[in-house]
Amino acid sequence: MSFEETKNENKSKEENKEKEKFSPGKERLYKLQRNGHYVFHGSPVESVKLTPQQAFNKNKETGEMEKHGEPAIFATPYADIAIFRALINGKGVEGASSSSFGVDGKNFNYGASQNLIDAAKTKIGKIYVFDKSKFSRVKGTECRCLEEIEPVEVIDVMVEDLPKDIVILGTKKS
Repeated sequence: MSFEETKNENKSKEENKEKEKFSPGKERLYKLQRNGHYVFHGSPVESVKLTPQQAFNKNKETGEMEKHGEPAIFATPYADIAIFRALINGKGVEGASSSSFGVDGKNFNYGASQNLIDAAKTKIGKIYVFDKSKFSRVKGTECRCLEEIEPVEVIDVMVEDLPKDIVILGTKKS
């Protein structure tokens, strides 16, 4: 390889590195995630303390919303899932919308309707960081705390912090 080719290859690598830079908030979240002692709760709402809330899941067979366990504060050990939840939500969104996230083997999957993606462009989400020891691991990406709890830190996130591989979904009928 010639000097010029090597120089161009290195320039290309540097340009890719620039693209991989994260906001200070996302960088902090990734550092905390690597530490392994924290879980994250993403929300569009600012709060001093979080209290247990009733979660609901849609029954795939009936289409009805059903209670998902007892009221809890839900968190995840994965920063990107919390970022997605903080920014991709119905707050400030008109009309039908749809979103999903999950894990398929070792791969995370994210999906959102275009109106949710568009709304995220004007939001500042909140990531509540909690001591992992206060939560029980339920399954997959989900951890729960059954008591009111204060975060050890709150980190702001914006649309630039969203995972880059979000699939655009159609909207649900209202």
